[in-house]
Amino acid sequence: MQNPHTKSGFIKIAGLVALVVVILLGMFMLSSDSFEKESPTIHLKSTSWNLKGTFPIEVSDNAGIKSYQVSLIENGQKIPLDAQKLTEQNEICAAKSANIAPLTQNITAQSPIKSFCIGIQKPQNLKSNIQSFLLEVSVTDTSKWNFFGGNTTTEQFHIQVDTKKPQIAIIANSYKITQGGSALIIFKAEDENLKSIKINNGNLDFTPQPFYKEGFYISLLAWSKLHEDFNAKIIAEDSAGNVSVAPINYFKQKKQYRDSTIPLTENFIDGKISSLVQEIGEKNLEDFADKIEIFRYINEEVRENTFQRVLNASSFADTESLVENFPIQAFAPLKNGAVMASFGDHRTFTYQGENVSESNHMGLDLASIKQAPVILNNAGIVTLNEFVGIDGNALVIYHGLGLSTLYAHLTSTNVQVGDSLEKGTIIANTGSTGLALGDHLHFSVLVQGYEVWNAEWMDSAWIKTNITNVISQAKDIINKL
Repeated sequence: MQNPHTKSGFIKIAGLVALVVVILLGMFMLSSDSFEKESPTIHLKSTSWNLKGTFPIEVSDNAGIKSYQVSLIENGQKIPLDAQKLTEQNEICAAKSANIAPLTQNITAQSPIKSFCIGIQKPQNLKSNIQSFLLEVSVTDTSKWNFFGGNTTTEQFHIQVDTKKPQIAIIANSYKITQGGSALIIFKAEDENLKSIKINNGNLDFTPQPFYKEGFYISLLAWSKLHEDFNAKIIAEDSAGNVSVAPINYFKQKKQYRDSTIPLTENFIDGKISSLVQEIGEKNLEDFADKIEIFRYINEEVRENTFQRVLNASSFADTESLVENFPIQAFAPLKNGAVMASFGDHRTFTYQGENVSESNHMGLDLASIKQAPVILNNAGIVTLNEFVGIDGNALVIYHGLGLSTLYAHLTSTNVQVGDSLEKGTIIANTGSTGLALGDHLHFSVLVQGYEVWNAEWMDSAWIKTNITNVISQAKDIINKL
């Protein structure tokens, strides 16, 4: 017969082992990612819909999504809807919240889907002329919590039905625009759920800012010298996905810019070009196969990098501040400056009789005396002050309404980034830094980052006709509405 004390001891040991196993299992479950307790999140980009196309719903979980269901709630009844996962390339799924992970990930044991968009079409049984409906979204993750059932989030959303497009009315605009030049537009845009407004010229987008009174907007826009076509339109979209497009009828004037051919010499490449490569310091001369590669690097790659740096420093649009007046005056940055090269010049470079590269001169070169003082003709804020590739030592100054000016090849500057400068300030001295053969000032005017024809902004009559008078006319019209 078994000793009762032995049996009792065995039971105690077995119980203790079982307790330890339970504790260890509990600790494992609490610490293991497989048993995480965080519920999935559901995010709607908008709670209004025009019932067209696909309505997107963003779902996310730190462990992964196992299943989801979208239903229409009607008279207390749940009607399941067909919800399909959208691809990452889908436009309506592209603009995501900053707190949500990447759209999709490949489904593997190591990498489950953590975040993606699902979409529904207009429910077939939705009543006509309905103004809103109730949508329920339920998402379950891949966690083994809740007895391997996972964490589930269920939320209901009131969706407003909005099929009315934003209303756009043009108030005033410049009469004409020249290829390479600028123009102004002032308009009204109305919608209770207005989401975005932009102006597109057929190639580039420009952002308007509020003007004078609520619901009115103003913007400068440009017709790039590099683009043959120009078809300006205002595009307004509301949060329900309704889009309105209004064309802007400018008189379009083509302009013929100068073409020139410039032979490259050995001395030029071995001198200025090679020195600039070394000054930039990103590549060694030994990295290039021949002299043509050295020149192309400066004229193409470094030129493009310079353009992007200046673009970043000048592509502003004051979407918050209200414009009432724009007291801009004609620019004349260099006293008694002689024109050395004009805006828009197209240059073809040849070497030993063959075309090897080309560029467009998107500014005005002015020269007077060496180290000449550069004068700021309009108040502004310094947004760039550094050595920038082919521009050498350069300044960018923002004047408001998306308008900036660039001053390049400087020897020295008298200002710092962030400085708010008054009209008449001497900001720098001319020089020959960057891709410059002699002491001069390269001066550019930019509209939201894109270079425009300087001559317009150096002409008081043009400014009065195309900017000042248009603003005054628009204010008179608005006051009568």
